[in-house]
Amino acid sequence: MSRTHAEESLGANPGDAALNPADSVAMGVPAARAPRTVEPARLRAFVALRHREYRLLFAAFVINQIGFWISHISLQGLMVALTDNNARMSGLLFFALFVPAFLCAPFAGVVADIFDRKRIVLVCYGAVTIVVGTLSLMTATALITPNLLLGLSLLLGTAFAFVGPANLAIAANSVPNEDLASAVSMQSAANNLTRVLGPMLAAPLLAGERFDISFAVYLFCVIAAAALIASMRLSPYTPDDDGTGIFDRMASGVAHARERRPALAALLMVGMLSVFGVAHTVLIPIFAETVLGGRDLFAWMVAATGAGALAGAVVAGSDARPPSLARSSGRLIAYGVALAVFSTAADLRVALGAQVVIGYFYFAVMTSLQTLLQQLVDESKRGRVMSLFQIAWAGLVPFGGLGMGFVAAPLGVANTLIGAALVLMVFGSGMLLWSRRDEVDRRLRVGDASA
Repeated sequence: MSRTHAEESLGANPGDAALNPADSVAMGVPAARAPRTVEPARLRAFVALRHREYRLLFAAFVINQIGFWISHISLQGLMVALTDNNARMSGLLFFALFVPAFLCAPFAGVVADIFDRKRIVLVCYGAVTIVVGTLSLMTATALITPNLLLGLSLLLGTAFAFVGPANLAIAANSVPNEDLASAVSMQSAANNLTRVLGPMLAAPLLAGERFDISFAVYLFCVIAAAALIASMRLSPYTPDDDGTGIFDRMASGVAHARERRPALAALLMVGMLSVFGVAHTVLIPIFAETVLGGRDLFAWMVAATGAGALAGAVVAGSDARPPSLARSSGRLIAYGVALAVFSTAADLRVALGAQVVIGYFYFAVMTSLQTLLQQLVDESKRGRVMSLFQIAWAGLVPFGGLGMGFVAAPLGVANTLIGAALVLMVFGSGMLLWSRRDEVDRRLRVGDASA
């Protein structure tokens, strides 16, 4: 049986032992037998950082994500500048960036369960550097066009699609299971810290339309992140050889999610939040200019969302309670309410406040549901199930973004956002009722079985 945690494969680590003599694993004690202390609630969200491999992964993630957010909002800003605020072209940009996650994620999940996950991440990072370097050069030389931007975004999205399941699996492999919630919440927190820092750093570049510099910054960030990933010492992943083909493996991942109740319900909630929630960001640049009166305000709204999301991720990671579908449903309803407030905001302060709340509940929901899924799945099928998460999280965003872009053209941005908010509130209410009834049914079945 293959070992899944880096500390079990490394054994005694004199370097880590010198830095932290209290680390039982670094002193050579197997992780399974190492004594665990009860962490104070305020520190529980950070316990994953005591593992060297996760620290390297976390640092790589922070550096890469800072560059990503600088580049991501610059892609949107560049498309707005090239097309004179065309909502449909902005929707197509989101479609190009995220549709590979929908089309390629099932294959990427199987790949993550067959091949070395660390190598997959490094190869994908290499592809990102080529695409971003080309994007920076073409923008600097004024050769970029809307169609070329869509094509390069499609290539960038394809690299993201293949790196996603492997990256999520490595995060789970770099900590013991009891620290998994911390690892997931820390990555979510880092994503949202960078979601604040990235737009703040990009705002001057966006105002000066120096998109080429934004893409160059991302290029150097990816190179630095790849160097950190390469220094990780993870145990080689040994997949289960079930003798089936790629499509059978994909089907087995879906079957596994169906067996591990309530995994499918969690995936459905992630999908709904992506289509009707995350996809609303495609309209924020247009909302900023047409409603609030300034295109550059877009970066500050993204930063506000990130600030709220950072708080949501940390709170979710500090929660000692196991992840719950019912609590996630309540948070989804709150997200819908905040989105409705944002859609009617005519004042910048109200819009920023609503985006803080939107960010908080978005990542509180996503962190809890990802933790729930990571705890439910078997290691041999982790890549495949997490590819389903990636489809629901990122793969459905292009359809939501494309739909919102086309609906907003005739109906207006505000009406489109209000409609999306109502869908989320209704769905969240239905899922809340279902999850509570399902919990009662399971308790009754357990009671009957024990009798």
